[in-house]
Amino acid sequence: MNTFTIRDIENLTGIKAHTLRVWEQRYGIIKPIRKDGNHRQYGIDDLKKILRISYLYHDGYKVSRIAEMSDSEIRKQALEFLPKGSHEVFINQMMESSIDLDEISFRSAMDSVLLHLGLERATTLVIYPFFRKVGMLWVTGKIVPAQEHFATNIIRNKIILATSLIKAKKIVANCKYLIFCPQGEFHEIPVLLVQYSLTQRGIPSVYFGVNTNMDMISDFLEKNEATHLFLHLITNFTHLEPCTFLNDLHLRFPKLNIQASGMAFKDVKVDNDKTMVFDSMKDFVSYIDQGEQNS
Repeated sequence: MNTFTIRDIENLTGIKAHTLRVWEQRYGIIKPIRKDGNHRQYGIDDLKKILRISYLYHDGYKVSRIAEMSDSEIRKQALEFLPKGSHEVFINQMMESSIDLDEISFRSAMDSVLLHLGLERATTLVIYPFFRKVGMLWVTGKIVPAQEHFATNIIRNKIILATSLIKAKKIVANCKYLIFCPQGEFHEIPVLLVQYSLTQRGIPSVYFGVNTNMDMISDFLEKNEATHLFLHLITNFTHLEPCTFLNDLHLRFPKLNIQASGMAFKDVKVDNDKTMVFDSMKDFVSYIDQGEQNS
């Protein structure tokens, strides 16, 4: 059985370890098992229960009231109430739904997120924090990759649908983006979000998607014009230093503005004025809203 320490639970639910201990001792809400050294160990059902308690708690329920509920009542109440603004609530709903592979519940949570926040704010405040927590579970073997893929595909489809529903707009920028992930990179959500943000603002783009080799880019540019290359890279499959990779892109396509994001480029410093690295989606959105892509 997968087990979690109290620090795991704190990181995954947003409930402080001290608070969890108080809830256990004063209210008996959670009853972890004790292992060697008397350390608390929580099972997957404990995690799901604490996730439910967490979003009731963040929504204003008193712990004393929650303590009086049965497990089934906590689950029912948590599934029925409408969140009132706590981003942690949305994240925890999505966490529980992905653990259970509950598509209906996950889609319902996503719909609430998008209704309350819109796609761009939801990305910064909910979707990326959710993936960070799922990543913690995945790398420590607490969940199987199928659960991450389950969530990823639902979110991916939501972004594609949102982009397709944007009404055609007058082109407002004298630029054109080519959007892709380099060969070997299959994390698509960040580049889909870039495409959405550009489309929302009437900035033209061509979407190449994941696992794109440079010859495809070259072939396109032989017959078509573009002003910007935007790429996202989480895992470095290029066998080059990230800075070297960006410089090589600049040398190969010297007329284009090169823009990049992703963990592979964390702390990378570029040495030419036609290359930019964004630390976050929020930074990229701020950049295009300032109209700097016209410079």
